[in-house]
Amino acid sequence: MFRNLLAIFVSIFVFGSAFAHGPSRQKVSLTVNINAPVEKVWQLISNFKEFKWNENVKDSKTSSNEVGSERVISFKGGGAIKQKLEKLNSEKKMVSWRVVETDNKILPVNSYASKIFVKADGDNRTSVTYKSGFYRGFMGNDPPPELNDENSKKKVEEFIEGNLKGLKKIAESN
Repeated sequence: MFRNLLAIFVSIFVFGSAFAHGPSRQKVSLTVNINAPVEKVWQLISNFKEFKWNENVKDSKTSSNEVGSERVISFKGGGAIKQKLEKLNSEKKMVSWRVVETDNKILPVNSYASKIFVKADGDNRTSVTYKSGFYRGFMGNDPPPELNDENSKKKVEEFIEGNLKGLKKIAESN
């Protein structure tokens, strides 16, 4: 009897977990070249208090530029996301943050983290690489279309592209 129960339990555990499928971690990495000195670009990126890069952003509010600070980014079309500054390394010119709250219409993600790397690319050129890792907006099996892997990745790509496009425009002006 005990062997039969054990065999049933093992079968359920092994075969049941073989059919379970949760979300896979998604990644987006985009790079832009900017015709501006690295210090000017780094000054814009490292200022967590001033997030003006994306034309879809209405405003951004935070209390400080220190690691651990949180900012709320509000969008023109409605909705907001809250980010927490995780690292700010001036020597390596790297900044990272994590999304702690999100409107799924803007960023349908879970466990979203980003890093931005800034490198000089000649005298007056800068290369900016923006990397993000995240899970889709719906963590269970069979997500609705707006919260699946494809849509989550598409929304993250759009957000990053908007950020880099705006950063380039601001850094190259004046």
